[in-house]
Amino acid sequence: MSTTTSVRPRVTTGVGRLVRRLEIERRRWARTDHPVVATEQAWRAGVAEGLRLAQLAIRKGV
Repeated sequence: MSTTTSVRPRVTTGVGRLVRRLEIERRRWARTDHPVVATEQAWRAGVAEGLRLAQLAIRKGV
């Protein structure tokens, strides 16, 4: 008799989920599909850096 079990990917909850979401948002902010002015580029870099620092703080438990 053969039994087939479906293996679902692990659903991360809590901090892991938040860190993953921050990583997705950081990548979105760091990427641009069109030429941008220097001030917008600097602003986007600042947002991406802020998201990166938030990830670090969450991982450390700060």
